[in-house]
Amino acid sequence: MKMANTVELKNKANELLRGVMKGEPVIITLKGKPAAALTPLTEDGLEDFMLENSASIRKKIKKAEDDIKAGRVMSLEDYLGGRK
Repeated sequence: MKMANTVELKNKANELLRGVMKGEPVIITLKGKPAAALTPLTEDGLEDFMLENSASIRKKIKKAEDDIKAGRVMSLEDYLGGRK
């Protein structure tokens, strides 16, 4: 796995991205400490990545999990029946 600092990222962005697109992840460091990771992303994986990293989606999932734990659930049949 390659490591690059922010200066290398600025000066060699295209080169680093070409490597990432070939499957070679890059750890980006800031002041010598890991700060970010560049990993390959395909068009097929874009939607999953966006959903996994969406704060609003994570918040909704957390609320749903809390509702389930608290017993605040409704069957699909009841839900659909209420819309008639």
